Amino acid sequence: MTTFPTVLPRHPAGRILAAVALVAAFAACKGFTAIDQSFQNVTADDTAYAINNGPANSPNSINFFQGLVARADQGFAFDLAFDIDDNGNVVLIPAKALSTTFASPYTVALQKVNGSFETVLAAPKDGYRPDTAMTIGIGQTVVAESQDFFGTCAFALKGQSYFSKIVINEVDPALRRIVFTVTVDRNCGFHSFEPGLPRD
Repeated sequence: MTTFPTVLPRHPAGRILAAVALVAAFAACKGFTAIDQSFQNVTADDTAYAINNGPANSPNSINFFQGLVARADQGFAFDLAFDIDDNGNVVLIPAKALSTTFASPYTVALQKVNGSFETVLAAPKDGYRPDTAMTIGIGQTVVAESQDFFGTCAFALKGQSYFSKIVINEVDPALRRIVFTVTVDRNCGFHSFEPGLPRD
């Protein structure tokens, strides 16, 4: 089967190719119902901008599974949007917290965790806050549970969620810019953030 690179492409065109490769990977793997892990864990550094008062047409959201940082729109094809509050802290906003009654993005639940980004090796089993904005400072690691029951994880036997962790490295309130690192475990029902194929 085709596997993803360890680090996501940073150039937009590379990200589109990565998304195309994802479809091919699904076709090559054992299938949506496979219990075995299929995807290598992926870690990447990236930059986004605040959804409020950010530069025009700038990327201000992330889709964890695709590894795409893009501009949020009414399609709500993202997990989190980014904002910066008056104190210079980052606000992570799940798609559902921004959606209207006419849109139904999947639930994204968040949890602050102790320890540095590198030492958080697995997603907690519980304790998440679903579809609620969370304010964090530089260096705070947050784990996200993407409950994509009707999409990516619709037929997964091990679980209907996949997990990611994110940490803010730099915030520039004047430019409304946010620099972060993210690790994504694309294997539905698996919790590990260790490099390579997750064991659990």
